[in-house]
Amino acid sequence: MNIATVIQNIDNMLWATPLIVLTFFGALIYCFVIKFANVSKIGLQWKLLTSGAGSEEGISPFETFCSVVAYRVAVGNIGGVMVAVMWGGPGAIFWMIITALVTSAIAYAENSLGQIYKVRMDGQYRGGPYFYMEHGIPWKRLGKVFAALFAVLAAVGVPFMVTGPSANNIAMAFKNSFNVPAWVSGAVIAVLLLLVVAGGIRRIASFSTIIVPFMTIGYAIITIIVLATHASSIPGTIGLIISSAFTKSAISGGILGGAFSYGVKRAVNSSGSGFGETPASAAAAECVHPASQGLVNAFSVYIDVLVCFCSGIMAVISNCYNVAIPGSKVLNPNNLAQFAHIGTGSAVMKQQALGATAGVVWVQEGANTSWPVIGGTVIAIALTCFAFSTCIAYYYEGESGIAYLFRHLPEKKRMKFIWGVRIIMPIMFFLWANLEASTVWAISEIMFGCMAWLNLITLMIEIPVVKKVYDDYMAQRKAGVADPYFNPQKLGIKNCDVWMDINKEQIEADAAREAALPAGQAAE
Repeated sequence: MNIATVIQNIDNMLWATPLIVLTFFGALIYCFVIKFANVSKIGLQWKLLTSGAGSEEGISPFETFCSVVAYRVAVGNIGGVMVAVMWGGPGAIFWMIITALVTSAIAYAENSLGQIYKVRMDGQYRGGPYFYMEHGIPWKRLGKVFAALFAVLAAVGVPFMVTGPSANNIAMAFKNSFNVPAWVSGAVIAVLLLLVVAGGIRRIASFSTIIVPFMTIGYAIITIIVLATHASSIPGTIGLIISSAFTKSAISGGILGGAFSYGVKRAVNSSGSGFGETPASAAAAECVHPASQGLVNAFSVYIDVLVCFCSGIMAVISNCYNVAIPGSKVLNPNNLAQFAHIGTGSAVMKQQALGATAGVVWVQEGANTSWPVIGGTVIAIALTCFAFSTCIAYYYEGESGIAYLFRHLPEKKRMKFIWGVRIIMPIMFFLWANLEASTVWAISEIMFGCMAWLNLITLMIEIPVVKKVYDDYMAQRKAGVADPYFNPQKLGIKNCDVWMDINKEQIEADAAREAALPAGQAAE
């Protein structure tokens, strides 16, 4: 058994039915906990997104939103969708959309927890799963073990291992459109990556606010062009996606069949909801109540859904997709009999089937059916933007993990480790650009799978805290408070000392008002 097979087997074991159930149904539980605010409070989410400013210690809600979108909108939104379609058929697109909407509740939970348990460190706010694991899990020893394991995965696994699909898909896209060797595109992007991450969270946030709106709107425009040139096929394509989501092959053996399981897996890999990727960036935001940032970052999942749908619809409507025979576990090159469907929209699809691969090339060929050559080029550029912005976000997660692991060291010594991540990450990016795609995806998913297990178990344990904070925020809004603020002592939440300082003026003012009221009235 070769190393690639071993990696694939570990990936399949981590992402078996139990994790899919935990992710999807855990997200449903959180939908009820926050009363479906993740989908019913869009107006409030938008208002919070566009209000507020940064400070010397924290970045603005919009900068944080763009940084979080940079995590979510990545190669998984293009190449990952194609992997889901190959293994689960067009119906996987339907389940990706449903899963992304449902798991936005988990996005709310983990990002609000990132804010609840954040600390001040090195002149800025630091937070993330390691902090809410250590300080939020009621069993101290378990919390510390979870926190240490997650921090190691964040510090080493994310910046060094998870960047693989981004590097590989950029190389694949430029090879397909411009015939640029993988080592060239890998080297160029690696240098650019170093230039951005060297500036830390502020440079990352500034860069994200420029590239995220540009890349999202641009991708939507190319999708509209493809749909316009295949307008007559739109009803049939939508019907195919929906019907395929509920066909016998999709739900054989129960609902956790091909379309559903691959849709859930790729949706979660795409958005990162439940992985604990985004709380570190969310914690860097300046705000007065954790729930507000949770709502802002839950909204970012809608951007993820949009890009996933754009990728899927471009490939399916142009018939530039392949589907493996249901029940297949591993595909071998040069065996077309393994496929139930081979796309006829482009001759390249047969080559893809012979190579047993799925990725950005499918979307490029779909775009080329409407806009020859230029369409594929635009997709390559869009993918580069997606992948690059995600990699700089991955860097920050690594930096935050390092900051937690070495939090007891002086700042100067801690910064040496952080600079080590900044230098090694671009080197690893270059190496990943030159490896086999399937192995790269599997390694990335193994890292995410380990993180997901730790983080999702923690989120289930901390449901009472998330509910208490959400209810407090909504109660204040209902009472007419324009800017609800967080007082952890009032709610009985421990290990949140930084908030007593952030909201010191409001807390003291309220205490003074209550002290001035008659005893009976104050008690009410």
